[in-house]
Amino acid sequence: MRISTLILADLALRHGGVRPAARAAQVPVATVSTAMSRLEESLSVTLVRRSETGMIPTVEAARLAPALARMAEILRDLYRIERERIPARPATLGSLFRLSAAVRLGSIRRAAAVMGIGQPQLTRQIAQLEENLAGPLIRRERLGIVPTPEGSRALALIDRLEAEWRAFSGMAEPLHSLASRRFSLGSIVPATAHGDLARLVADTVARLYLEQGLTLSVAAAIAEELLAGLDSGRFDAVLIDAELRDPAYRQHELSRNPVALVGHELPQSLGHGDTLTRALARRPFVLQSRRSGLRQCAETFLDQYAGPEWRKRIPLIEVDSLPVLVCMVASGRFNSILPRHAGTGLAGVTVLPLPPGFDQSLHLTWRRTPKTERFARAIIEGRPAPPRR
Repeated sequence: MRISTLILADLALRHGGVRPAARAAQVPVATVSTAMSRLEESLSVTLVRRSETGMIPTVEAARLAPALARMAEILRDLYRIERERIPARPATLGSLFRLSAAVRLGSIRRAAAVMGIGQPQLTRQIAQLEENLAGPLIRRERLGIVPTPEGSRALALIDRLEAEWRAFSGMAEPLHSLASRRFSLGSIVPATAHGDLARLVADTVARLYLEQGLTLSVAAAIAEELLAGLDSGRFDAVLIDAELRDPAYRQHELSRNPVALVGHELPQSLGHGDTLTRALARRPFVLQSRRSGLRQCAETFLDQYAGPEWRKRIPLIEVDSLPVLVCMVASGRFNSILPRHAGTGLAGVTVLPLPPGFDQSLHLTWRRTPKTERFARAIIEGRPAPPRR
């Protein structure tokens, strides 16, 4: 976050509106409005309500305003600017805090390693800060780096700022923290209550509640409906069995599960060509619609193993509910491609595991917002990487 965001937000609250703040700082109205929105999004709090008469500060804004004013004052001291101005070349909070960490450690190389960034990147950030603040902040010596007199002055202010920022973030946290709100997780429908997907969702809900006090509501649907719910805000994150190529979403693979050809009067092993096609043609094939990742996996398998003409020779019906699919296969009148565990234990059913390349991979999927990023991290942390078969 740029430090100008904090200064402009302070101005907006202090002057009671975006337009008065813009006039005081001599910047466009859109600049102040964007700063307010960016701070609200970062903290997951509502600071103002927009109405026809202008901007109305919330009760939460009144609670946070004194801390925001203190940080703005520190930043003005750091840049030596007047009370109604913003820096011409504002730094980010992250770059200021990284400078402080580097000086504490006494080494840019060591600080870069601790922070998990490249040493050239950290060096460039410090050089940019020195340019923005109009003077050298550190001096390189044989055993490391030490602050210059101007650097010592800046670091004292940065340390105060970091303490204020941590307290400020903590003040904003209780009403909108992970533990204080109900998150909504969407998932494709598990085939059975005993499969990998059902266990994954159950373990996630239990772990987040027991370890973090986080309450989740869970709903199941097909992948297309889950993504629509993600776009509309109905879901904070979803579990789907499809890898997306859309930069609007972020994904993390949580599990990879085997898939099988399941049915009756099937050959004893998978084989390419007409033998498999004739066996499959004895009964109708039931699959989810093409909106599901499992259907895409099934079609890829059939194209490769039964040949491109399989659609003309194998009767096909679509049912999106996986539990219903399992029941239809168990009736003895249909064949399908299902998660392998779903066919286990069905009387008289042959289960032919597909090669690992056809595994069903389950991806946690979310949109890129600070709130959903935190939720996604809470789900991912502590989970082992999916095994590669």
